Amino acid sequence: MGDLAAQSQTLDDDEAHFGAPVKAAPKNDKDDTLFVLPANHVAVIAITTASSQWQLDNNGIEFALDYARADIAWRYANITLTPPDFDKVQTLERTIIGLIRRPDEQQLEFGVTLKL
Repeated sequence: MGDLAAQSQTLDDDEAHFGAPVKAAPKNDKDDTLFVLPANHVAVIAITTASSQWQLDNNGIEFALDYARADIAWRYANITLTPPDFDKVQTLERTIIGLIRRPDEQQLEFGVTLKL
């Protein structure tokens, strides 16, 4: 069984039905709350609303936000961007692209490399 099968609600129900010991839920001590300054709120909402509107390269890696498609998403969500808000969206876009392309996150070779 893989991890997906081990996290199945059906499997949990079957275990409960057949009297398996109850597993304790893993503790999540990490706080995943994202705090956004009010001045940046519109830009953050805009970038998350358009999160599926990225242009992809031939390898399927995001390289830019498609503003024409993002604008459609923003209009449907009734988001109006002022020029300062759009500048913040572009800053967020560049930050996201920078995080995607971080060289320390890319595995250049397989296996373990030892330096002597």
